[in-house]
Amino acid sequence: MSSKKTNRKVKIHAGKRLAILFLVIGLLLIFCIGWAVRLTVKNGNEYEHKALAQATGTSTAIPSQPGNIYGANGTVLASTYKVYRLILDPKVLYATEKNYPGSLDKTVELAAKAFSLSEIELEQAFGDDPETTTTYVRFRTRVTQEDGSEKMADTILSQNQVDYYNELVADFQKEKAAWNATHEDDRIRARIAGVWFEEEYRREYPLGSLLSKVIGYTTRDTENGILGLEVSYEDELHGTDGRRYTYINDEGNVETEVVPAVDGASIVTSLDANVAAVCRDAIDHFMEETGAERANVLVMDPNNGEILAMESNTRFDLNNPTESILSLFTEEELADPTQIFLLKEAFKGNMDKLEAMSHEEQIQALIQQVQINYCISGAYEPGSTAKSLTLATGIEEGVINRDSTFEDWTGEVGVGRYTIHCHMEDTCGVLTPMEALGRSCNVCYVKIGQAIGAKTFSRYQEIFNLGQKTGIDLPGEADTSGLIYYEDGLGDIEISTCSFGQGFNVTMIQFASAYASLVNGGYYYQPHIVKEIVDSEGNVLKKIDPVLVRRTISKDTSEYMQECLRYVTTYGTATYAPTDGYIMGGKTGAAEKLPRGTGKYVVSFIGAVPIDNPKFLVYATVDEPDVEDQSMSKPAQELAHDVFEGLYNYFGIYPETDESAYDYDWTSVRDSSGESDSWYEESFIDDPDGSIVWLTLIETPEVPEETETAEEEPEYMPNDGDVPSEEREESGTEESPPD
Repeated sequence: MSSKKTNRKVKIHAGKRLAILFLVIGLLLIFCIGWAVRLTVKNGNEYEHKALAQATGTSTAIPSQPGNIYGANGTVLASTYKVYRLILDPKVLYATEKNYPGSLDKTVELAAKAFSLSEIELEQAFGDDPETTTTYVRFRTRVTQEDGSEKMADTILSQNQVDYYNELVADFQKEKAAWNATHEDDRIRARIAGVWFEEEYRREYPLGSLLSKVIGYTTRDTENGILGLEVSYEDELHGTDGRRYTYINDEGNVETEVVPAVDGASIVTSLDANVAAVCRDAIDHFMEETGAERANVLVMDPNNGEILAMESNTRFDLNNPTESILSLFTEEELADPTQIFLLKEAFKGNMDKLEAMSHEEQIQALIQQVQINYCISGAYEPGSTAKSLTLATGIEEGVINRDSTFEDWTGEVGVGRYTIHCHMEDTCGVLTPMEALGRSCNVCYVKIGQAIGAKTFSRYQEIFNLGQKTGIDLPGEADTSGLIYYEDGLGDIEISTCSFGQGFNVTMIQFASAYASLVNGGYYYQPHIVKEIVDSEGNVLKKIDPVLVRRTISKDTSEYMQECLRYVTTYGTATYAPTDGYIMGGKTGAAEKLPRGTGKYVVSFIGAVPIDNPKFLVYATVDEPDVEDQSMSKPAQELAHDVFEGLYNYFGIYPETDESAYDYDWTSVRDSSGESDSWYEESFIDDPDGSIVWLTLIETPEVPEETETAEEEPEYMPNDGDVPSEEREESGTEESPPD
């Protein structure tokens, strides 16, 4: 009895233990199944692709098609076309030849005919080993390089060649079927095998060299941008490559899964090919008639910061950049690149480093220098064009007004132990601010700069964005923060020379953006090129609106500046730039390059038309013009004149009859011969011992923390006596930005 109870208890306990064990196992199974499901949902696609690739060891990339770059009016600036790389598969061909004799000869025959290749070379590429395991051979042919040498390169086929090959294969299949239908005992067994193609996209630039430094170009496979917009918008343009996975399914059959490529987006820009062509033609004409080491033109819309064109005399064909760049120079120049202007400028003060380079390294350095976009990367002293900013600052701050007068009876002014001379040989007499700008009188502008003072002058440099990057959507914008004086460094002599544009550096895009705010009502817009990003169907993915960074001056000051700049082109130093009947406003500049005293200048002209309601702005700079006296701004004016002439009708601007333009009671600075010493715009500074000295740039001043101006809220920076913005809005006197 006792023994039976004991056995019963043992069985009960054993049953409980088994139940617990099964319960634990069940819970573990449920957990594992749940975890597997979770991994499958979360990472299943990734694991599947890894498994597929590992199953056969093959997966092929499917290239994405890069997006296009469009200019204004839908002009295609950059596009892509598909090419094919010829691939041979010896293993497949020999396996086919074994089962279907004649396949090798027929395949080689058709491929050679379609692609204009040697049958012998194709046979050699397939090899002569019937047991080969090689499945991938890029067929390579001998090509001649730019320097005349030869090398082996992949065979790249066009769409037409591939289509022709497919037609030949299809024709063979038809002929084979027709023959076999009537020749049962003499059937054709050959099959076409072992030839296939890798797709690849190539970039094409329909306009060749036009806008070359702005558009830029890519590597041959379009994977990486090398210059311009191709770099700035590389991620948007390139897209995402797809993948083709090949694997063996459960039944042992080969199957393929394709992850499609996502094509790149296209960008729509403000660049106008017609405007660029006018700039190109004007530069080419100028280089032929006058000549210079370097000439650049920038055209922008001053009302929103859109860039319409940037052109130079060193443009190059984007479809063949290296060869095109080298063609700009003679054989003699390329034999000794150290004597080429661009390299001497780049290595100024460090020629030993250039001369220590190998010839190949010098050529590569030259190519890099040609590709630099001077409009955004070149830094130089602006010269007298900066007087327009000084005048606007003085008027806006109320330290002078339009009725103020300045006296110049000696043609010079003392600043501490220095004496600053006017560029004019004659004295200027009594001048208003407008007349001082027209005559470009250094003496008057020294007095205006001193009246403004270091603190305010430095503040307005920041307001006009001098010493700061503009944030334009192009790579390579120069940083001039170390080439400008800040408040602590603006002593009497520094503020005096900076007031007429000597002693600090700007870039063309920097100064053009500041100048635009003088004539558009006082609005500083961030310069930009891309307006929209669209998908392959044309749907807008992102719209890029103009960025109003800040107000620089009031509407009243802007209107006065329009009058003053119109006066300069009517009676002042800029009478070579306008065309009779067109209302233009602008300013000339000439700055002697470092080292001083060499007589080498950068001359410039910047202007807008019509000045009372500007439609476009042109900024032309000429580096070391081929003239007897480089300090004359006439070459830059003539270059700008030709650009304006070519654009008037295009922008719908026609001559106007306005007698008030000639009502000013002041005679032209030209003499009866039509020439004038008013073109001499560099100032002379004498020290007490009587010798001429030149103010040199500071080494590297302490730079305040850089701010991203494009991110700032638009703000108006008034003088202390202006009505606060809140009160202006309530009173209705605050101007709203132009459309």
